[in-house]
Amino acid sequence: MTYKRWLSIEPRFEQAGHCLLKEWEVIGKSPGKPDLQKLAKYEKELGGKAGLFGAVVADRRLFMGHDSAFTQDYRRRFTDEELLFILQCGIEQVEELFDTLKPDVVVSFICVTMLDYLAYQFARARGIHFLNLRPTRIGDRVAFSEYLNDPSPELTTQYERLQAGETSGYQAEALQYIQRVREQHGRYEGVVRPSDKPALQSNASKFTRPARLLCAIQNYLDYRKSISASDNHVPDPLRRLYFTAWRNPKQAKKIRCFFDGMYVDPASLANMRYVFFPLHTEPEVSLLVYGRPYVNQIEIIRILAMSLPVDMVLVVKEHPWMVGKRSLSSYKKILNIPRVQFANPALDARVLIQHSRLVTVITGSIALEATMLNKPVITFGDCPYNLLPDFMVRRCADPRHLPELIAHSIDQHKTDDKALLSYVAGVFESSTSVNLYSALLKKANVHTERNALYADEIQKLATHLVELLHKPRQVVPTHPDICHW
Repeated sequence: MTYKRWLSIEPRFEQAGHCLLKEWEVIGKSPGKPDLQKLAKYEKELGGKAGLFGAVVADRRLFMGHDSAFTQDYRRRFTDEELLFILQCGIEQVEELFDTLKPDVVVSFICVTMLDYLAYQFARARGIHFLNLRPTRIGDRVAFSEYLNDPSPELTTQYERLQAGETSGYQAEALQYIQRVREQHGRYEGVVRPSDKPALQSNASKFTRPARLLCAIQNYLDYRKSISASDNHVPDPLRRLYFTAWRNPKQAKKIRCFFDGMYVDPASLANMRYVFFPLHTEPEVSLLVYGRPYVNQIEIIRILAMSLPVDMVLVVKEHPWMVGKRSLSSYKKILNIPRVQFANPALDARVLIQHSRLVTVITGSIALEATMLNKPVITFGDCPYNLLPDFMVRRCADPRHLPELIAHSIDQHKTDDKALLSYVAGVFESSTSVNLYSALLKKANVHTERNALYADEIQKLATHLVELLHKPRQVVPTHPDICHW
């Protein structure tokens, strides 16, 4: 739909000789039978540690249900045979694109679709310069990396260089940022504000006016006749309205009533011995790519609760973006796990960090704020701050050892200000300042570091990319926590 609107502005684009691959056409092909031998051959050539099926898992539009953009929906859209056939079509089309175009560089944004993932695998297999754009979760800094997963080799290089004693030109800015986090907050550009109400809400009452209603009906009929109706990426507008205007607000209210009097009292936190676990929104890249195989958060909570010292509890907080989306039955399943309590999603996570004995995350940015507030952290996924010393941040590679890991994290914790400074300065060294979510992606209801215009921000991003392309590629040291998918 976005591409169609863009073509109305640039109508001659497709006649200009560009080599184009449209993902909706790949996924929309008539069903066929996959060639398993061919797929196995591709997997040996391209698969990496996550295998070829990692490309399917990364794409919620293949791996999750039709309504996953608006609610917790795990219903499968495709059979195994259909998924493998779609994967094979994607591989063949990307291979043809690379063979035809022979790119010198591949640029992508995070990794949330199958073809993004496959483009990365082909680029890595063929030694082509690959640059993946993603937020650093420090202020408004964004960075390009040659790898999909964290810690990125670019950040690793800068961190190790600064830890070895070299001076950063961003030392003053890094110190200022750490001070800000310690005194105020760790919110970054694009993060959703704390709330116990749905982040996305539509106003259905606007359709009570006959003119607006007729326009909406005509738009829907146009949608049904267009290619968008068969595009697996585009939710049905009526389904979107149903969830955002009625179901999610109603479910959020139902959940607030259910939890009335059950949330942890903020005034009691100072006297509690607890571990804090913030839930992720679902689905998102943090789980499907960076947090694999920990996609099932209920099981992570169960493992954590079973691993705690006897005098501690686990406090869980919902992600603001998931308010009204997660089912009441999911919360009940979590509450059935012994020693688990919930905090109000409208409560600032900083309060829960400050009084906790330990913060645990899959890949959440809350962990970085916790390190700056002198709290020990355990991670389960690929996090950039896994670079920090293990007496600050420990990665749980084997849940069987989690009880011992929790005890060591609490007992042996100390804060290394030099390491923190090296990390933050390293982020500044390997990134640039861009309002990615609020200005470029036009996300509403998110934290913004500063006012910015689209034209200015896209130019800054382009300038930064060109500077990177003119730098000689370097062989960078591989950190043991980096997962080279």
